[in-house]
Amino acid sequence: MPGKLIVGGLVVAAAGVGYYHYEVRQVEQKLDDMVEMLQPLGTLHYSDVGIGLGGELHVNGLLFEPNNTAIGRMRADRITLEAGNLWRLARLRHTLDARRLPRQLGFSVHGLTLPAGIAAGAQGDTPALWLDTAGCGAYQAAPPDALMAELGYRDIPLDFGAHYHLEEDRNSLTVHSTFGMGPLGQGTSTGRFDIQAASNRARDLAPALMTASLQSLTVGYADRGYYPALMEFCANEMEMALEDYTEHHKGAWVEAWRPFGVQPGPAMVDAYGRFIEDPKDVSLRIGPIDNPALLWANVDTPTHLLRRVESSLTVAGKHYGRVDLRPVTPGPARPTTTENTNLNTGPAASATAPDLSPVPNIALNALGDHIGRNLRIQLADGRARDGELLGIEEEHIRVRRRFGSGYMVVPIALSDIAEVRPLR
Repeated sequence: MPGKLIVGGLVVAAAGVGYYHYEVRQVEQKLDDMVEMLQPLGTLHYSDVGIGLGGELHVNGLLFEPNNTAIGRMRADRITLEAGNLWRLARLRHTLDARRLPRQLGFSVHGLTLPAGIAAGAQGDTPALWLDTAGCGAYQAAPPDALMAELGYRDIPLDFGAHYHLEEDRNSLTVHSTFGMGPLGQGTSTGRFDIQAASNRARDLAPALMTASLQSLTVGYADRGYYPALMEFCANEMEMALEDYTEHHKGAWVEAWRPFGVQPGPAMVDAYGRFIEDPKDVSLRIGPIDNPALLWANVDTPTHLLRRVESSLTVAGKHYGRVDLRPVTPGPARPTTTENTNLNTGPAASATAPDLSPVPNIALNALGDHIGRNLRIQLADGRARDGELLGIEEEHIRVRRRFGSGYMVVPIALSDIAEVRPLR
C-alpha cells in the first residue's frame, strides 16, 4: 500500500511538472509571436516565464527597445496574471473560450520604468499640479518632468495592478486597483457593485453590469515623501520658512480651485491643512449609487456630481464628512509663469499643437453657433485651452477637456478669453 501511494504521488508530481512546462512553453510561444509582431516598432526582450503556487503567471525582466532611439527604452521587472489558484489558472483558457467570466482575475506590473521625458508637457497641463504647486512662485502649475527633476526624482519605478472578484452567487462584484509611484506615494481604489447576473456568461453579465448599483467606491492615497519634499522645495523657492510657506500655500490652494468654478468649504480646507502639515493617508468614500451609468450620463460638473452622491472624506483617521466644493464664478486665470527660464518645458507641447494660423477667429457673441465643436481658446495671459464647447452661461462658457485618460468639464470666464479658433 505505501508503495502504491508513493507511485501515485510520483505520477501526480510528474504530471504537475509536465503541465508546468507545457503552460510555460505556451506563454513563451505567445511572447515570441509578440516579439515578431513588434519588430517594425522595436525589439521586445524578456528574461523568463514562471508560475506561482497561488495561480500567478509571471513574465520577468521585460525590456522594449524602440527602433526610434529618441524615444528611449521601457522596462518592467515583472508582469503578472493572477487567477486565484492553480486550478483556475489551468482552466482560464477554457473559461474564456466558453465566453465566461472567471470568478476572479488580476493583472499587475511591477517596476515599470518609462522613457525619460515621457511626462513632459506644457505649463498647466496637469490639474493636480495646479493645486499641489499653488503659491510656489515660478513652479506653480509646472510641467511634471520639470518639477520632478527639481525635486530630485528621476526614473521613478511604477507599480500598478487591478483585480476583481465575482461572488459565487454572481450578485456581488469587487474591483480593486493600486498605483504606486516609487518614493512619491501610492493610490488605491476599491469598488463594490451589486450586479444580479443570471450566470457568469458574457451574454448575462454584460447587461447586468450596465444596470449594476454601486455599493461603495473608496479611493485612497498614502504619501511616501512627495508632499514634504514639495513643501520644502517651494519654501526655498519662495525664500520663506517652511511653516510660513505652508500657510501661504494653503491660501493659494483655495484660490487655485477658482478656475474650475468651485472652491472648497471650511471643512475641506481644514482637512487639507491637516494632510499637508502631516502627510500620511487620505481616503474618499462614495456611494451607494443606484445606477452609476445613468448618473454619469446626466452629470456635467463636479458640483453637480457631489450634490447627487453621498461622500465621506477621511484624513489621517479623522472624518470630515461630505466633500464640500462650492460653486463660484470662475475667477481670473492664475498669473503666468512662462517668464521663468529655469523651467525646461521641452518641445513636446508646441510640436503636437495644431497649426491654427490660417483659421479665422470666432467672435465671442457667435460662440452659440459652435456648441459641440472642438475649439482652441486663447486666454488673455497667453495660455491656451483646447476642448469641446458644451454651453454658454452669462459670464463663462463650459468646455469639455481631456485630462489623461478621461475628461473634465471646466468653466472659463468670458472676461479671460482673448480669442477663439476652431480646431481642425
